[in-house]
Amino acid sequence: MPLRRLPPLNALRAFEAVARCGSFKQAADELHVTPAALSQQVKKLEQDLGVSLLSRQNRNVVPTVEGMRLKTGLTDAFLRIRESVESLGGDPERKNIVVSCGPPVASKWLAPRMGRFIDQHPDVHVSIASKLELVDFHSEDIDVGIRLSRDNTEDLDRTWLYEETVVPLCSPEFAARHRLREPKDILRVPILRDDGLSYCRGPVWELWFAEAGLSVAGANRGAYFGHAPEQAIDAAVAGAGMVIASKTLASADLANQRLVIPFGPEIGMGVRYQLVHRPRREPSPHLDAFKNWVKRELVPYQPPGNTVPNFPNFALA
Repeated sequence: MPLRRLPPLNALRAFEAVARCGSFKQAADELHVTPAALSQQVKKLEQDLGVSLLSRQNRNVVPTVEGMRLKTGLTDAFLRIRESVESLGGDPERKNIVVSCGPPVASKWLAPRMGRFIDQHPDVHVSIASKLELVDFHSEDIDVGIRLSRDNTEDLDRTWLYEETVVPLCSPEFAARHRLREPKDILRVPILRDDGLSYCRGPVWELWFAEAGLSVAGANRGAYFGHAPEQAIDAAVAGAGMVIASKTLASADLANQRLVIPFGPEIGMGVRYQLVHRPRREPSPHLDAFKNWVKRELVPYQPPGNTVPNFPNFALA
């Protein structure tokens, strides 16, 4: 049977982008062309292949069964092409890795520690790709991700770490000024709220108030920082109030005594940190070095000397 002549590469690239993005406009922005031009290329591709590749549903565009089969192969193929091109030229000794993580993890956990990794691995060059959405490792230029999520698809290699927990935090001066000694004292001070971990079990301040035996009605007050827990933590460092926040994100501030945990309880969020990347076809020593470093660094915060703070219901993560 004679081989079918391949369609134009531009048409295949246009279809793959639209199918992956689910939108002609987003795909057009990515490829720096007009949506109309993409539409024409996809329509011509469908005519050449004799099958319908896309289905328009409301404002979204989704692949048909045939389109999904084609999209899966094309996405992998374009990724391999990109990897092949990037492997050419440049300094053969230069080792680059692109790390994906959310803005809170990037600013409050990774950035304060990057100097340690650089000191240990000066030949590895790290680029941080920070955004709230989960990245698609099969279509985006990402080597490894630090995630706090429940996703558990089988198309990625995963290293599971520990469960996230939250605790009440404030600056040492704030704790002393307001004489914070037990959970009910939080009712006397401003609360700094955010929705950074609300996707886990709900608003963390409401969960903490319920766990501490306090009326949840007392939790819905104070400054609100949306999906930016790093801003709420920084406000607490500046003495603006108390925050119920990730002990992991606040670990550098706790270690440097910019924040303290005046009382408990500490509660689990039911979601674990993980390191994720697409399956590798060959060894990558510099990627392994970064993963091993993260596994050593991304551990539950322990008070100096491994002493347990003197507040009720405290349990080490």
